[in-house]
Amino acid sequence: MVKKKMIAAISALCMAGTVYASAGNAVHAEPAQSELTAEAAASQDRIYCIASVSKMYSTLAVMQLVDEGKIELDAPVTKYLPDFRMNDERYKDITVRMLMNHTSGISVGLPINHYLYEDVDSFVHDSTFDIVSGQRFKASPGEYACYNNKGFEIMEHIVENVSGMSFTDYVRDNIASEIGADHTGTAWSLYAGDLGDARVSLYRGFLPIEYPYEMAAGTGGIYATAPDVANFGSAFFTGNDVLLSDEAKTQMSTRWSDDAKYESYGLGWDFVEQVKYEKENIKVMGKGGDVPYMHSYLLVAPDEQISAAVLTAGDDSSSQYAGLMAFALMDVALAERGMAVSGLTSPEPEIMDTIPEQYKKYEGLYCIGGLYSNGICRITFDDTAMYREDLGTDNASPERFKITGDGGFVRVNDSGKMTADREIVYFEEKDGKIYIRTDLFTVYPGLGICQNFGNAAEGMYTGEKMEENSVPRSVQQSWDELSRTFFVKYNEKWTSQDYESPFYRVVTDEAFPGYILVKNSEGARAEKLTDENHALFFTSIPSSTNRDLFDIEITRQTYADQTSAASLDLSNGARCRSVDSLPAFTADITEIPLHSGEAVWYRVGKDMGGKSIVVERPDNSAVYVYNKFRELLYSTHIKDAVNAIDLPQDGYIAFAGETGGSVKIFR
Repeated sequence: MVKKKMIAAISALCMAGTVYASAGNAVHAEPAQSELTAEAAASQDRIYCIASVSKMYSTLAVMQLVDEGKIELDAPVTKYLPDFRMNDERYKDITVRMLMNHTSGISVGLPINHYLYEDVDSFVHDSTFDIVSGQRFKASPGEYACYNNKGFEIMEHIVENVSGMSFTDYVRDNIASEIGADHTGTAWSLYAGDLGDARVSLYRGFLPIEYPYEMAAGTGGIYATAPDVANFGSAFFTGNDVLLSDEAKTQMSTRWSDDAKYESYGLGWDFVEQVKYEKENIKVMGKGGDVPYMHSYLLVAPDEQISAAVLTAGDDSSSQYAGLMAFALMDVALAERGMAVSGLTSPEPEIMDTIPEQYKKYEGLYCIGGLYSNGICRITFDDTAMYREDLGTDNASPERFKITGDGGFVRVNDSGKMTADREIVYFEEKDGKIYIRTDLFTVYPGLGICQNFGNAAEGMYTGEKMEENSVPRSVQQSWDELSRTFFVKYNEKWTSQDYESPFYRVVTDEAFPGYILVKNSEGARAEKLTDENHALFFTSIPSSTNRDLFDIEITRQTYADQTSAASLDLSNGARCRSVDSLPAFTADITEIPLHSGEAVWYRVGKDMGGKSIVVERPDNSAVYVYNKFRELLYSTHIKDAVNAIDLPQDGYIAFAGETGGSVKIFR
């Protein structure tokens, strides 16, 4: 009952729309309806984007074709996709298995135009090979596992080429219909169907927004209800052969590497081993997922025949909270089977007084980060502590670490006590490089502890010592000049969610010459300068810290407003222009011609700041307004958005649409 009350508490803490379900023969682990809000109870019938849990559907589809003898896991991808090419000949070594266990070495993540409001578009699907073709590898195929969305986009094509069906039709006919999942499909089937009223309501703050669709179907674009997802999880139960053979499921639930220092990816699964369950000899696999506004988690205990699915909605939620709830559901179900599982506890390492001289060789600059971004830090030592100082940020206070009995360094507070979120870092020399491996225990008060993002048993590689990169003074000065402004993305489709946070910034610092940080709302990426117009990713961190890398090229573009100015071009397809090059939005502007593939950007002119306008626009268009802090104030993707718009002083306004249309301005 205590755990059930905790589940209800998590439900109350999450944004509106939290749903949960579990299935496994006749076993259910659900809080009593009286403990739920009416909205949470009703939301079990709501349709969500299940984000990266979708990868389990594309993986299962491939494994079905393996069962049928139509695909070999260790055959090269080119056997099934003759048009798949990359500039580096190592692409021929990528196997189907490598796409599913994240070891392909492909560097790029999701492309532009992948998340669209009330719109479906084939751009992501149709451009997959073009985008991949020009990418550099981050590692040789098979070298290490690093989370990669692009691999599952490629798998979507494999399913289509081998089966002769669209991915949407394949999921419907060979997965959903086989298990009675009537509310499961892709953006294409949901958008074209009659299930619109079943979609979960979404909000930006307190304002309802239009429904966004994920275009990368095989990567994150499956839509379903929580009971449908939990029922899908039952397909992985031992002995259940409705969708897959036990041999296929065994392949999926096998770690890509036996080394506990690496993440425990299986085929599709984020992890196929979990420390607290392994201690009780219980096999549990899991997969989480995030898209803006929707989050998901699926846990399966195949031998105990328990499947738990949690789907949530909220613009400040995440799959971390969905995961906590899914684990709570799993623990309740196991306890009802007489299999009590104790929670994780933070380690209590022995703290030593002095740091041996040998550790001084680890001083220097490091690229270090988490799952979605990285930064640059400086590590130094004195006789008693290690100091980690973030560079290129406003954080002027270095974090302090004390050496432990096993040669690690544990983070401590100003009083010298270990912090509640236990972080222990280790230095490791490997292949001529120095890496940082982090064992992180994050405490969620009243909810439990999560270790290493729920994936790695003995820490996760999170950092790499940087080499000196001397560049000519003219090169450094060129990038220093770019760091004095902000950039705005301009080449997304008018329905793209990315226009909610389109600003980028290049950061240079005397502390890390020859390198830059590229920052946006999602985080930062460190890049190595090569000349005035190019900066390249350089890290080889053997973990998912090294995901979603891109190179940068500075090009010269003539924009629709006839301005000729620099464009910050990312190798993932994003294009950004300097805000200094934007024309002023002034009182004499009465009409804005629209252009497919290029948003029309303005700075709010001095004579218009604090005033209001009324816009008249075609259906296939959108308007966005941002304040001087680059925060979104207005979007026509808010439901029932008014046509009267207040313009902020020193802000920005963008118009996006299709060629031939125009937005009329009235005052």
